[in-house]
Amino acid sequence: MKVDRLIDELGATLREQQARAREILQLPAEQLLRRPSGGAWSVLEVFEHLNLSSGIYVRGLEDVFAREAARYRANSHFTPGLLGNWFTNGMKPKADGAIGWKMRTMKMFDPGRQQGASQASIGRFIEMCDRFLKLLEQARTTDLNKLRVVSSLGPVIRFKAGDAFRFPVAHQERHFLQIERLLRS
Repeated sequence: MKVDRLIDELGATLREQQARAREILQLPAEQLLRRPSGGAWSVLEVFEHLNLSSGIYVRGLEDVFAREAARYRANSHFTPGLLGNWFTNGMKPKADGAIGWKMRTMKMFDPGRQQGASQASIGRFIEMCDRFLKLLEQARTTDLNKLRVVSSLGPVIRFKAGDAFRFPVAHQERHFLQIERLLRS
């Protein structure tokens, strides 16, 4: 796939998510804290989950870009890695909004087991998207095939930098569908 197209598409998705997060931030706190029956997360807990999980990728990308990006010339083509592509495609919602993979959250990404959630969770999400957008612009000047980022599953699985952008953005898309369902209920 063309790097410029990949960066433009990911950037557009991140900007849409930021804009929606800013709208949601204006809603009453009691609506954002309300948990549906069955112990499901509140809207704020979903945002905190995204901060915990996507934060691993933004920090990993910032680190690898700072240390290694200047070593590689820009490459206009990105070829997804086998595992990175598989994980991203499994995470991304289908065109009709259906979720293909149903999965349990790892304890380290459960907002209730970590610091919890608050209104600040949305602000941190918006700021994290800014960090991703800044990295995407830097990505135009390096080779996303050569840079590697440790996945959220640990050092056993390392994604190409292009997949380290694609996977968390797909994960965020999935959870924005959850947020919209929560807001409708």
